Amino acid sequence: MIRLTQARTNVNLIFTHLEGGRGAMQQLTDMGLIPGERLKVLHNSGYGPVTVLIKGVKVALGQGLAAKIIVEE
Repeated sequence: MIRLTQARTNVNLIFTHLEGGRGAMQQLTDMGLIPGERLKVLHNSGYGPVTVLIKGVKVALGQGLAAKIIVEE
């Protein structure tokens, strides 16, 4: 398992859990990202937002929030 900020571009992943509080979890839930959800990393340059595809929708996540998201291939 790795943090979303460590994921390579064009990789399909599964969101396993969040290392954050209720506010961060609520924000992700509002975007449709819940544990067990599949996502694809569209852009991750190591700085700036991490762009992912969730249920066919592109979502940009800031580095702070993305660092709290734990994923696996």
